[in-house]
Amino acid sequence: MKELFLVLCTMKVVLYSQAQDAERKFAYDNYVKYSTQAATVKDVQKEAAIKKYREGFNKTPYRYAQLAGEMKMSSHECFSLLGDNGQFTDLAQQETKIADEKMLLSKYTPQSDVVAKVVSEAMNRLWKIADAYRRGELKESDVLADKYLKAIIRYGNLETGRNNAAPRFHASCFMIPTAAVNTYFSLLKQMDEVEAGKSNNPLLKDACVILKELALQCWTQPLRNDSTDNNVVQIERFRNHVWWVGGNALAYRSLLPTAFMYKSIPMIDLLSEVCQRGISQTSQATYHESFWIEGFTADGAGWGHGKQCLIWGYPIDGGNNALNMLVMLQGSPWEKKLTQDNKETLMNFFRGSNWYDYKGYTLPCLDRGSSVYIKSSNTIPSLGLANSLMKNWKSSFTSSEQNEIEQFIREANAKDINMPQFAGGLYSGTRWFFNNDDLIKKNAGYHIIVNMASNRCDGIESAINFADCYNFFTNDGLTLFQRNGTEYRKIYGGWDVTASPGVTAREGMDKIKPVTNWRGYNSKFNFAGAATSGGDNAVAGFAFEKMNASDREDVNDKGNNKGENECIYDVQAHKAYFMQADYMIALGAGINNLRPELEGTIRTTIDQTAKDNDVLVFNNGSWQKVKPGIQSFFDKGKPVWVRQQGKFAYTVLPEYSKAAYYTYETKTTDWLKMNKANSTVKELPASVDILRLWIDHGREVKNDTYGYVVYCGKNAPAAAMPFVVLQNDTLVQAVKSSDGNLCQAVFYNGNTTLDKQGVKISVSDPCVVQIEMVGKEYVASVQDPQMNKDLKQITVKLGSKSFVFELPQGKLAGKPVVQKLNF
Repeated sequence: MKELFLVLCTMKVVLYSQAQDAERKFAYDNYVKYSTQAATVKDVQKEAAIKKYREGFNKTPYRYAQLAGEMKMSSHECFSLLGDNGQFTDLAQQETKIADEKMLLSKYTPQSDVVAKVVSEAMNRLWKIADAYRRGELKESDVLADKYLKAIIRYGNLETGRNNAAPRFHASCFMIPTAAVNTYFSLLKQMDEVEAGKSNNPLLKDACVILKELALQCWTQPLRNDSTDNNVVQIERFRNHVWWVGGNALAYRSLLPTAFMYKSIPMIDLLSEVCQRGISQTSQATYHESFWIEGFTADGAGWGHGKQCLIWGYPIDGGNNALNMLVMLQGSPWEKKLTQDNKETLMNFFRGSNWYDYKGYTLPCLDRGSSVYIKSSNTIPSLGLANSLMKNWKSSFTSSEQNEIEQFIREANAKDINMPQFAGGLYSGTRWFFNNDDLIKKNAGYHIIVNMASNRCDGIESAINFADCYNFFTNDGLTLFQRNGTEYRKIYGGWDVTASPGVTAREGMDKIKPVTNWRGYNSKFNFAGAATSGGDNAVAGFAFEKMNASDREDVNDKGNNKGENECIYDVQAHKAYFMQADYMIALGAGINNLRPELEGTIRTTIDQTAKDNDVLVFNNGSWQKVKPGIQSFFDKGKPVWVRQQGKFAYTVLPEYSKAAYYTYETKTTDWLKMNKANSTVKELPASVDILRLWIDHGREVKNDTYGYVVYCGKNAPAAAMPFVVLQNDTLVQAVKSSDGNLCQAVFYNGNTTLDKQGVKISVSDPCVVQIEMVGKEYVASVQDPQMNKDLKQITVKLGSKSFVFELPQGKLAGKPVVQKLNF
């Protein structure tokens, strides 16, 4: 059989190097290693099941959507383009270029990708032809024709001849293996004959082998350059690497059909284990011990492509496909039951993920498609996961859990998830996502997210050619206010990225250039936290100076964006947020421009949102309509309230904000500049109306401050502020309610005391503290914003009395601890 792996491509001037021969030997060795024939112990029951599954893949192709999505030609058109030598005539020129420029030997991704594109197109066409035969539209003589079998060998050799120095990713591990394994199962009768030694057709034999070689790439590519490359059928192959966990591990690879293609019991055994163990939680504190370093996080959200909050992509794709494969294995020798950890993980995800969706719109700061124009609402992405559980795993859950999931499904279909009977911040109220640096407030009337940064988390990735190009500020304290979910999604085409809401940054949209950065941007500092008991009130704060998250030592997909866009760096700030009923107070301190020689003023943007209604200012005792143009927030030295009819109201705190402005304008859009995927969207708005409000710090900024307020209620804000700012500097940022029933503070250092206006609080360690009256009792929420694994407790002294707060440990480290206070 080995000689079958040494068939040379008939394409002119293509000669295989020693490295390519080694690649072929590696594939042959793997075939022997993973096939049932090499097993030392027979398992009759599993072998019988393998036969049934192989027949099943013949009847029901795997990842069939790829064929419909990628292949527009008919099977007859594909077949008519085949020359006698197995070459698609319309691909001849591209193949000649590949040969002339020796692209198979190239160590560089662009050249390697040219080969991948040609092979992907060819393999999808060959699948199209085989699928037409499977469905009875073509004759057996067509798929046994020399030119068809030569084509499988030709393009298979072209793919396997590529140099591995450039990582062979999407095409090699996702698309091409899927086409190969489905082509194989479409020709199952012929493949069975080859493997039973009943075929005398040498081309068919060669085609069978090359299809197996291509399919195996979903297990072998990209190379990890570690010991698992020598034996891919081991648990460590699917752990501790961004390419081999979550969605990248299970969602896009045709792993299971390839295992049945190889009749490999060890492969299927392994996949059933990976699927079950993959439905589990990871966290900052258990990162190195958890099964997957990304996926579902213990705070109810998720990670993808590192520690970035991509909960609608890789984590949910990985979880969904783990369940899908386990469903496929039900009733077989590989059947698994959901463990308690599996069930807890899934319930936790429903309770957490709903915070990142509002009224049918996912938040525009969670993935690399945030700036794609969305015209209408949709159901929450985790709905499919919930439906799958109720269809396939309902009996695994208790009656109360079933009721909860079913209510989640009903409200998700209605595109309005609140579930108010679940107290404690499970589905509404306020919630701190301690693995993702996100504070969210959600209720029926409005939604707020404060998306902060630390050096623990990654930012949101950008990708120039097919995704967001400017995810530079999504984690810099981005603060979004929504009533209907469309406030930002529909205006991104005209956004000034350097004026992202809530962000303190250097002005200059015209100075930034798009980059591909798989890890985004985060903060140099290890300080981001929030305290809440889950109700209406919450406090958060973080210390910020931007860094490229790819610069961390533990990153294995650094990209090539180092040194780009120097203007986005070298701004420092301590930023805090206080949610008190329908008010949000934002304070900034320690605002520093470390590079004043760079052009651009430093500004803190309060909001940059869609202007849907009249903009009004409260002046002389009434609300008056505002004319276009830049306006000052100050009238005769006093700040004014500015509101958009039916939306939110804004003002500034004059003692902390020297210069502040607002304006509304119509801006011409450039949707393709923001994300190339907008090219597929019909009826993109040519212009958008935007309301923008900001605080101007100037260019020579040293230790500046800011303060602003956003009122979220439906009525007008109160005549007098219902709160008092106690302190706003780089040591403490604190606010109390006017009635004294709520006090909130961010302590950036330990052994620090807040002693202002009748409030005296001392803390033993850096922390975020909230003390509130709940009913007739005082309740304290305390959180460790540094997530110090060696810190077990924090002592908070209120007046003369000390309280000890035992901090959550393990996967819940970083979660606020809530306890009643007995004075």
